[in-house]
Amino acid sequence: MLSLAPSYAALCVTQAALVAAPVRARVGGRRSWIGIVLPALALGIGVTVLRVVSGGPHALAVLGAIATPVLAAAGPRRAPAAVALWLVAWLTHGLAAQAAAVALIALAATRIASLVAALAPAWSLEVGLVALVVLDVVLVWGTPQVQPASTALHGAALPSAAGHPIPALQDATFGSATMGWLDFVAPALLGVVARRRLRAAVVTGLAAGAWGLLLTVTSTIPATVPVLAGLFAARL
Repeated sequence: MLSLAPSYAALCVTQAALVAAPVRARVGGRRSWIGIVLPALALGIGVTVLRVVSGGPHALAVLGAIATPVLAAAGPRRAPAAVALWLVAWLTHGLAAQAAAVALIALAATRIASLVAALAPAWSLEVGLVALVVLDVVLVWGTPQVQPASTALHGAALPSAAGHPIPALQDATFGSATMGWLDFVAPALLGVVARRRLRAAVVTGLAAGAWGLLLTVTSTIPATVPVLAGLFAARL
């Protein structure tokens, strides 16, 4: 098992890469409420389903196992890479399988970001990112809901196919570190609205690494917070 520091660093690098990724998206839709409300609403609904609905963790795990490869493969250029990554995640074990699963979730996050960006103007997505980070901080540190919900989702069992469990894609786990879906969707959204994407990516990655030092004193942190640093840097 890879120790926490390099495991979390790898996920931080993935967050930075999501900001820098060249996503082809048409930003400038007129439904501003989608950009403002949707990111935080998705987090709130997810936590509610996990904590309140019977069988919620298993249902969301199955949804992640199905929706992730579909979103990741949306597009003729992305499909071969997504299929190859899914096969690696399915047929291998250990860090190789985890790295492939993380890459699949990252690809799916960029697709979600491009879809949302087509519906909402850039300014509303920026406001929505701030609202998402605020709600994430409140839920993680202000309530006892996120840690049990994350644990239940991570431990949800999935069926097997041809003697191998299908890839667990309900969260991004690499070594000893785990991030949620929105921890990847947030930097992907930043990537489609940032005017200076490379600067935002570098600042987001550095901020994520520094923010991760809090894991020495607490077991759970809101991993969307570094996106605010990247957003600020992109606005300078």
